Amino acid sequence: MIKKFLYHPFLRFLFVGGLNTAFGYLVYAFLVYLIKNAYIAVILATIVGILFNFKTYGSLVFKSKDNAKLKRFFAVYLCTMVVQISLLKALTSAGVSNSYVAGGILTLPMALMSFLLMRKFVFAQVQESTAEKTAG
Repeated sequence: MIKKFLYHPFLRFLFVGGLNTAFGYLVYAFLVYLIKNAYIAVILATIVGILFNFKTYGSLVFKSKDNAKLKRFFAVYLCTMVVQISLLKALTSAGVSNSYVAGGILTLPMALMSFLLMRKFVFAQVQESTAEKTAG
């Protein structure tokens, strides 16, 4: 059962996403404690978080260590952020006024979108070479 879980990339993606979230919050909390400015802490924690997430998603989910993919990874993050903000606005217009509920509704669809975009545009060559090795 655990082996099957570890084999499925989307399930690994969700697990690593939890790890990344915990790491990002700890960095944020540490920076708030250290510099006493939440806004600067958010900016710095986001930068550190994106770099950490790139390494964890790349190596643990997509089996890549190619740092040249960082620009595309950042572009996927930017794209998903824009889509999420747009969908939050749409949900608010549709009557979902509670931001926590709206965010909760979007959690799984946004995770799926992030996974698909990363698999297609960031780590695509890794997937192809892995598939070729298992076929050959």
